[in-house]
Amino acid sequence: MTGSTRRTALFATTGFAVILGVACGGGARLGSTTDFQMWVHFEQAGQIQAAMIEGDLTSAREAARVLAEAPAAADLGAEGADYAAQLASHAQTIRDAPTFGEAADATGLLAATCGNCHEAADYRPRFASPEPPEDRGFTGHMLAHSWAADRMWEGLLSASTASWLAGVDVFETDDPLHGGGLSPASDVFARRVHELAEQARDVVDLDERGRLYGQLLRQCSGCHAENGIR
Repeated sequence: MTGSTRRTALFATTGFAVILGVACGGGARLGSTTDFQMWVHFEQAGQIQAAMIEGDLTSAREAARVLAEAPAAADLGAEGADYAAQLASHAQTIRDAPTFGEAADATGLLAATCGNCHEAADYRPRFASPEPPEDRGFTGHMLAHSWAADRMWEGLLSASTASWLAGVDVFETDDPLHGGGLSPASDVFARRVHELAEQARDVVDLDERGRLYGQLLRQCSGCHAENGIR
């Protein structure tokens, strides 16, 4: 799957189905100019996530640049403005990251910051997500991983334990993938992904979930790079 194809698929399944009447930090409400800026946040964050899964640090940096340089909304309130500053800081880290690992860690924390803001505002974006793939052959297994990573991402953005665990459940459904033309080194990445999914079930703090998601991004992208998958 190419970079542009996966990012299109991501927004087809989650981006354009999300309900984004966003209220941050008790400030902005539905119909304000902040709604559009929240959409920009969501779209660019999704571009970062998709690029990081593919191991495309260049594209992730570009999306992070757009997010980091986006003007802050004026009607967020004090708490919302603080979260917006944190978001911009994480975007700047991704934009300037000298290594993929640093960018991956900041990506997870960026999504957690979105969730913390939504939770503080007592507003949770709602996602209309498809059902997980039923096929558990080689291709189906990889599509299931993509589905699970997206649900965990949505769980971060919306501070939703249900979405987070929906992704964890799918990761835990199958044994680590073997064969199928993958390199022997891929076994290490596959086992680590499943180990992280087991750990994710017991993580409650949103920032800690974000840090774990960063670790997951490292494994997904590492396996993709090892096997020339984009």
